[in-house]
Amino acid sequence: MMFNLRYSREMALKEISVEGYEAIRNSTVCVVGIGATGSPVADLFVRAGVGRIRLIDGDTVDISNLHRQILFSEKDIDRKKVDAAEERLKSVNSGCTIEKIPEFLNKENAAEYLEGCNLVIDGTDNMETRRLINSFCVGSRKPWIFISSIGTVAQVKAVIPGVTSCLECFVDPSESYQMSCEETGVLASAPLMASSLAWTMAVRILTGKGENGDLFYIDPWYHKAEQIHINRNPQCKSCSSI
Repeated sequence: MMFNLRYSREMALKEISVEGYEAIRNSTVCVVGIGATGSPVADLFVRAGVGRIRLIDGDTVDISNLHRQILFSEKDIDRKKVDAAEERLKSVNSGCTIEKIPEFLNKENAAEYLEGCNLVIDGTDNMETRRLINSFCVGSRKPWIFISSIGTVAQVKAVIPGVTSCLECFVDPSESYQMSCEETGVLASAPLMASSLAWTMAVRILTGKGENGDLFYIDPWYHKAEQIHINRNPQCKSCSSI
């Protein structure tokens, strides 16, 4: 009875329904980067009753994180992010299995750590890791979603290999440097809005509703939102062969 009551509002939503909830419950989601964008996605998935969530992050909590990274509080400063996140998420829903990996994703461990997931969420803040995720997910035909936020702006895009454009279809091959939040700052609402959209995309994918792979640009400070369609690049070195 308590189980049904807990997810009753989720299952009552016609866009999700009981079947959609079961799909979420039987899924494993990997969140790479438990910061301003990864934290809200992880929180929403645990509240939605995801069966298993894998958290990958080698960083520790810093006081400068607290204004936007919603899984952490002052008592978590200097703790490993995955440890603090696990504690918080378990307090929200003890029924979810949480796997924590206190390491940064790299070329040596990507295949091991991303394997076995139904979907990957990229909550990192660097292009090198994002490209690594794209390469693995395209190669293994695994859907993934990237979220980025800097200043007042955030961007979100789903990649479904063989269906939508991938990261390399539109990002300049020479692009590697990204401005950091330390340099530019970040408006706390921007990653939250983007993460909510990314989670919704993820639920649509996991429940079989699909996604078109459009790039969403959000700027809450200037009240701007834009949806940009990106065609698959027939010359893309990453996804053109699938």
